[in-house]
Amino acid sequence: MPRSWWQHWFEGGSADDADALQELLTRACRQETALAFHLADRARAVRFAPHRLSLEGLAEREGQNAHAMAREIGDGATLAASLTSRPGMLTAAKLIQDLAETEDLYALYRKARWLTPDTILRDMLEGMAAAENHSSQTIRRILGTMDSYVTDRPS
Repeated sequence: MPRSWWQHWFEGGSADDADALQELLTRACRQETALAFHLADRARAVRFAPHRLSLEGLAEREGQNAHAMAREIGDGATLAASLTSRPGMLTAAKLIQDLAETEDLYALYRKARWLTPDTILRDMLEGMAAAENHSSQTIRRILGTMDSYVTDRPS
């Protein structure tokens, strides 16, 4: 299997920065995987079709990001992690947790961006940060329009 350009960069960069970047990207990949699962769970619970479709789209994008990143950094074990639903019934409360995770991913990508001198990687991380910012705006919009007492539908 050909080596990814990320792996070439990890070998060529300074050891400290490469290790820190690898750690940040692995953490981001795990969070993307969990967030995709939680957003899909939330989409199944939301009754209002436009919100459900928005959440399904976000979940799909987060899942694609997680798979792509796991493939690039060679962290297949990340996707094998067992995921569990969040306890509780209030969809709004769970969405607030999803929002916090999305904003944390934004910060991770921004931080990782500064660890690399590679412009291609930096631009990619900046794009992922922008996508997380868009996701957080979408979640905020949904939270602003939904009844705070909406409960999850039984799956």
